[in-house]
Amino acid sequence: MQTDALGCFGDLGLFSGYDERSGCHLMPFGYDSSFDTASLEALTAPGVTAAQKSTGANLTFQVTVADIGTNVVIRFEGSLDGSNYFNLATGQVDYTITANGTYGYVLYAPVQYLRLRLVSISGGAPTVSTIIGTI
Repeated sequence: MQTDALGCFGDLGLFSGYDERSGCHLMPFGYDSSFDTASLEALTAPGVTAAQKSTGANLTFQVTVADIGTNVVIRFEGSLDGSNYFNLATGQVDYTITANGTYGYVLYAPVQYLRLRLVSISGGAPTVSTIIGTI
């Protein structure tokens, strides 16, 4: 992001406010100071969570797996319209988790809707819980 001679944010055109003292626009949309989190429902069988509306483009998926057998395969999905979803990972990859624990995945994805897909389970009766953080 570029600044002008006053040190103000430059050429994006979309701003969340204006500071009369400095003459600067405060922050471009999508870069507000709020950090939002949302919990998705836990998955115990292959399937997909309900979608969560995104409040930013910088995303963190915190995935906790319990009672794993051999492995679980997960996919992070996004959508622009809430109907057509696609894999958010670069290279269209899915992620394989082989041990119980909490895992973090950081993505940049300017999308409107987010969800997690449990692609497959190998052994055991795992529970996959997810929290999404956006800014």
